[in-house]
Amino acid sequence: MVVLNIHELRGKLERILMDAKIGTKIMVYYGILLILSIVISSSLYQKINASIMANKVSDVSIQTLHSISANIDSLVDSVNSYSKMLLSNENVQHLLRNTEGYTVLARKRAMYRYMSELMEATSLISSIYIFDNAGNKYAIDSVYPKALKIDDIAKANWYNDVMERRGGYVLQLNAGEIFESTSEGNFVSLIRVINDISSQTPIGILIINISEDSIIKTYREISSRYQTIIMLKDENSNNVVRSNDTEHFNLGALLLQSNHKENNAMTQTIKGKPYLTSYLNISNDWKIISVMPFDELSKESSIFNSITLIMILLNSLLMFLGGVVISKLLTSPINKLLESMKNIEKGEFKEVRIPTSNDEIGKLKDGYNMMIQEIQRLIYRIVEEQKVKRKAELDVLQAQIKPHFLYNTFDAISSLALSGKNEEVYTMMKALGSYYRTSLNKGKEIISIKEEIETVKNYLTIQKMRYGDTFSVDFDIDERVYGYKILKLILQPIAENALYHGIRRKGENGSIWISAKHKGEYVHLLVEDDGVGMGKETIDKILNGAIGGKVPGFGIRGTVERLRIFYGVQGIFTIESKEGYGTKVTITIPAKECAQTGQK
Repeated sequence: MVVLNIHELRGKLERILMDAKIGTKIMVYYGILLILSIVISSSLYQKINASIMANKVSDVSIQTLHSISANIDSLVDSVNSYSKMLLSNENVQHLLRNTEGYTVLARKRAMYRYMSELMEATSLISSIYIFDNAGNKYAIDSVYPKALKIDDIAKANWYNDVMERRGGYVLQLNAGEIFESTSEGNFVSLIRVINDISSQTPIGILIINISEDSIIKTYREISSRYQTIIMLKDENSNNVVRSNDTEHFNLGALLLQSNHKENNAMTQTIKGKPYLTSYLNISNDWKIISVMPFDELSKESSIFNSITLIMILLNSLLMFLGGVVISKLLTSPINKLLESMKNIEKGEFKEVRIPTSNDEIGKLKDGYNMMIQEIQRLIYRIVEEQKVKRKAELDVLQAQIKPHFLYNTFDAISSLALSGKNEEVYTMMKALGSYYRTSLNKGKEIISIKEEIETVKNYLTIQKMRYGDTFSVDFDIDERVYGYKILKLILQPIAENALYHGIRRKGENGSIWISAKHKGEYVHLLVEDDGVGMGKETIDKILNGAIGGKVPGFGIRGTVERLRIFYGVQGIFTIESKEGYGTKVTITIPAKECAQTGQK
């Protein structure tokens, strides 16, 4: 069964490779040769290099510890320099010599100000404590002053050592635990006696605390570069810098050797991964311990390794580039053909213009271009047929709309004539004549917006004379739009629909508002009434052409169709209406389209 599955898998891989592109096949074959070359060469190199690398890795680790030691020494030296500035300060000297008198308060203020300025000048110092021989404490702390566990500074376990040094400093973790416990973390205390500058007699004790974060900054870049865990331990093997990442490492054997050697390194395997643990004894019997992944340390010798690997890769790459060149020569013209074929999905039918010879690819290109030429001819023929069809549809719709208005107008004139209102008949006939002079316009289908506004005014004048005060009309026209060209007779059917199917069906007087505005890149034509309105279902039928010619709303439906056919886009015509609240019809045409239509 296992053998059968291997054969099936092999068959599938062969089929996938056979179906792949030519360029892919070439790249796969050359890629396999490249991989074999790299594997064999790398294997031989690794065996030779492994024995050399182990010693170099240990050297790099010890060098790293020396760099950290130098950084810590530099930090302590800087703080020591600040301590010298502080203990030689005139106010500090005076205050510690004279704890009473009228100048004490002023001296205290001056001393605290100087201590504050000193802490602001450097981020190394987290707090400063000064104790005089009278038991007074002067403190400034970045958090808050710490309380003492002891009632006399002379009881500190480091006091005698400090006094014996006669101005030299000692380093203590957390000031030898003389302060009450806090949550701010560990700190290293630089402690020294303050001597009278004049008599060189002790007049106080100075403690400058260095925060844990300041110590970490001295080796943060090194540890992040090597992904290293750094530990700093005092003479009692207490952690100066807290670390929770060392519980898996056995440091006992390493620390046992630290009493006999200045430095040492040993390898430990933790969770299947090799680590190099190293230590270095520094001043004050403190120790720096590093735990580094063996792989990270080996990067220090990566330059030689890289050069060797580059040489191996270079030979293989030359062979691979040969395959790429051959692949490109064969597949480049084929890919261009494929790209052109993909453009057909986007509706782009373009011939391929690439240099070819009289080979198989050249013949394929010629055949493809002949097919594209034939498709272009067919598309051109279809487009011309559609233009003729759209023109015929436009003529039919306009033929339907013109009699529609004419019949209604004649009905109104007949009614006035029967009523003996000759002046009104004359006025209506004059308005009708003006209307048809504009609407016929020598057979032109495009007129200016100004002419379209005059047409609808003539129409509403006729209807106003017929229906009297049944409705009122307000015009709000932006004169900037007068010169734009639009399809004629698009406002009159909408105004007619507003009157007949909006206001008259309401059973009471109503209003019609007509406006034309130029807003940004668009021209907006609007007809609004406060008639009976219509529901969403009726609006959908009008916009979708579902309402027939005998159903109310034909004028709007015809206008929608004319606009759709003429401009060839959707969304020009919108209807907003609600039953019982009237209807607002908006026609939105791009201003550049209005200008272009004048050329049609």
